[in-house]
Amino acid sequence: MISAERPSDQSLRTWLGTLILIRWLAIGGQSVTALVVQMTIGGLAMGPVAATIGASVVLNGLLTLQGGAFRRLDQRTAAWHIAFDLLQICMLVALTGGPENPFCIFIIGPVALAAATLPGRHASLVTALALALNAGLTRWHRPLPWRDVFLVPPLYTFGIWVALSVAIVSVAYFTWRMASESRALDAAYEASRAALLQEQRVAAVGGLAAMVAHELNTPLATVYLVAREVTAEMAGDNPLLAEMQVLVGQAERCRDILARLSRRGEREALVGDETVPFSALMEMAAAPHRRERIDLEFSSTRSAAEPWVVRSPEILQGIGNLLQNAVQFAARRVEVATDWLGDEVFVRIRDDGPGFAEHLLGRLGEPYLSTRDGDGTHLGLGIFIACSLLSRMGAQLVFSNHPAGGGVATVSWRKADLLPARSAEAGNGR
Repeated sequence: MISAERPSDQSLRTWLGTLILIRWLAIGGQSVTALVVQMTIGGLAMGPVAATIGASVVLNGLLTLQGGAFRRLDQRTAAWHIAFDLLQICMLVALTGGPENPFCIFIIGPVALAAATLPGRHASLVTALALALNAGLTRWHRPLPWRDVFLVPPLYTFGIWVALSVAIVSVAYFTWRMASESRALDAAYEASRAALLQEQRVAAVGGLAAMVAHELNTPLATVYLVAREVTAEMAGDNPLLAEMQVLVGQAERCRDILARLSRRGEREALVGDETVPFSALMEMAAAPHRRERIDLEFSSTRSAAEPWVVRSPEILQGIGNLLQNAVQFAARRVEVATDWLGDEVFVRIRDDGPGFAEHLLGRLGEPYLSTRDGDGTHLGLGIFIACSLLSRMGAQLVFSNHPAGGGVATVSWRKADLLPARSAEAGNGR
């Protein structure tokens, strides 16, 4: 049965208009099929058949008149709607031959719909209902009015029941599994996009702060100089001297604040074609994730000229996520080693923690995959976001465990992928 639920299941909503449309299509197909069988074979219990189809017509008509087509249903209400459709189809099949009716295969339809649109718990309930109804209509059903004598062997009826039961469970599980993974992947990519937008907003705020600090610096300097001159000319017994000294002190404080704001804004506003040394970029990414109990050690192993690369939000957020993961698992130390060789640059992040779980090494980078056992607060999105953002910058990521213990994340780029656009074009002879 279906059990586990993804974090995105809580936000699932189904349009009632979609269920109404599917139900109208089913009503049309059922009506045409019943009329054709009655005209060609005859002998159907048209009263109960018409009543069963009419129940769906009445429900759909009421929902349409109430303007329900534009409503979104919660999970429980959607499950009730799908359960009603399942019950209606099974009742119709029981009145028209049960497992002898080739259209009994349509019992799988509501099950597939529930598995595709509902979370695991509700989809499991609909699946269990389908299995119970399938068993019931196999045991109690009205035979089809064959013109010739046609006896269906009990073994064949049993085989149809088994086949339908297996089909119901298989379709429910695989449909739910694929829909759940698709929803989880969409949610993970949305989290990745939100992380990138956050980093871009930080850079934009930094640029705005630098601009404001620059614009205010000149008038504030004028105010400061004038206030100092006026204060210097005042006699010691002037009653306004104390107020002027306060004004000078506050103006000087504003100058210091603007200077710090300008330095911070210029540092955070390095985007686009602005470049920084590769090792410095790694230190920028690590800055928000420093912890008192964890030593962050940076080293470079090349004596050749260090490459200057683009300071991009993708790299800062991606490397930052890898460093955050390493800091969370580390016991005392995280090593960040940068390297550049030929046309490639590398960074290796190693912690002295327990390392990655061996059975998860080949799956690292998938969404909602966490190696922190028994902790439901970690959704496993950090490494996924890092892989997504860094891959956008042409990075290759490799995860492994160090022989001496601890996890290792190695990221490599071609230098051309980290150069400013104009530099890359020049290198290509454009």
